[in-house]
Amino acid sequence: LALLFLCAEAKGFALYHAPTLQTKVFQYRIWDVNQKSLYLLNDQLVAGNLQGANAALEEKVFWVPNRAFEPARLPVILGIQNGTRCLA
Repeated sequence: LALLFLCAEAKGFALYHAPTLQTKVFQYRIWDVNQKSLYLLNDQLVAGNLQGANAALEEKVFWVPNRAFEPARLPVILGIQNGTRCLA
């Protein structure tokens, strides 16, 4: 996945309700200059051209601020599969 000219399209946000704070969860489609999108193949996140029926395989990337780890550096948590799996 070429990251030099990374594009993203926001798809709104949902609210996560923690006991004492509210955090926005952002959802994006991410692709590179060659229109390669992210999708899971054998449990690995890969980039490829998805067309037609395969377009549904595209993974949306979710991110939320990580307030527990050095907040001054603005860390985020990235997730895939509707936010149920974390990217590391």
